[in-house]
Amino acid sequence: MRSVSVETNSRQIQLGIIIVLFLSSLIIPVILLFPIQEWFYRPKEVYYFEPYLQAYIIFMAALLFMALALLINYLIIPETKKGKSIQRGILITSFLIALIFIALSFNHYKVMDSNGIHMNQFFSLKEDFVAWEEIVKAEQVNVKKDGATKPERLVFTLKDGSTIEEPTSTKLMLAKNFISFELNQRGLTIENVFE
Repeated sequence: MRSVSVETNSRQIQLGIIIVLFLSSLIIPVILLFPIQEWFYRPKEVYYFEPYLQAYIIFMAALLFMALALLINYLIIPETKKGKSIQRGILITSFLIALIFIALSFNHYKVMDSNGIHMNQFFSLKEDFVAWEEIVKAEQVNVKKDGATKPERLVFTLKDGSTIEEPTSTKLMLAKNFISFELNQRGLTIENVFE
């Protein structure tokens, strides 16, 4: 009788965790991602620091994956001890994979400072760096939306012909004067381009 009660409590706790994970997958990334990234990765003197949108999406997907793994674990009740061990192993592996993706989403950001542009791509633990001196052209692409022309993105063309595109955001627009200053020191200006 007592083992049934413990199993029922365990299943109720598991169901509660599933519900919390599903709901928090929409909220937690928005609340936690930027402050944690800022704490660990933001340099002291920086013009612009922002996580990629994909970092939020990957964090959300990892939490949803954890909730889904728990839900499958909740719905499938193995009959044998071996089945329970296999199920437990699959659940632990799923959680480890999700935690790796969460850690990688924390490590996915972009920074602009007096040295240049720093970007940490999702599957990379090493930061990509582009010095201001490597930029040969800078453009602000403006698009006509709803009867008004609005800046859509900044495009930096590098010496090797590759480009870096940054969608405009409030943070980027606040840093635009500093970016212009760095480019002006190197004989460049941000050109307006209209699409």
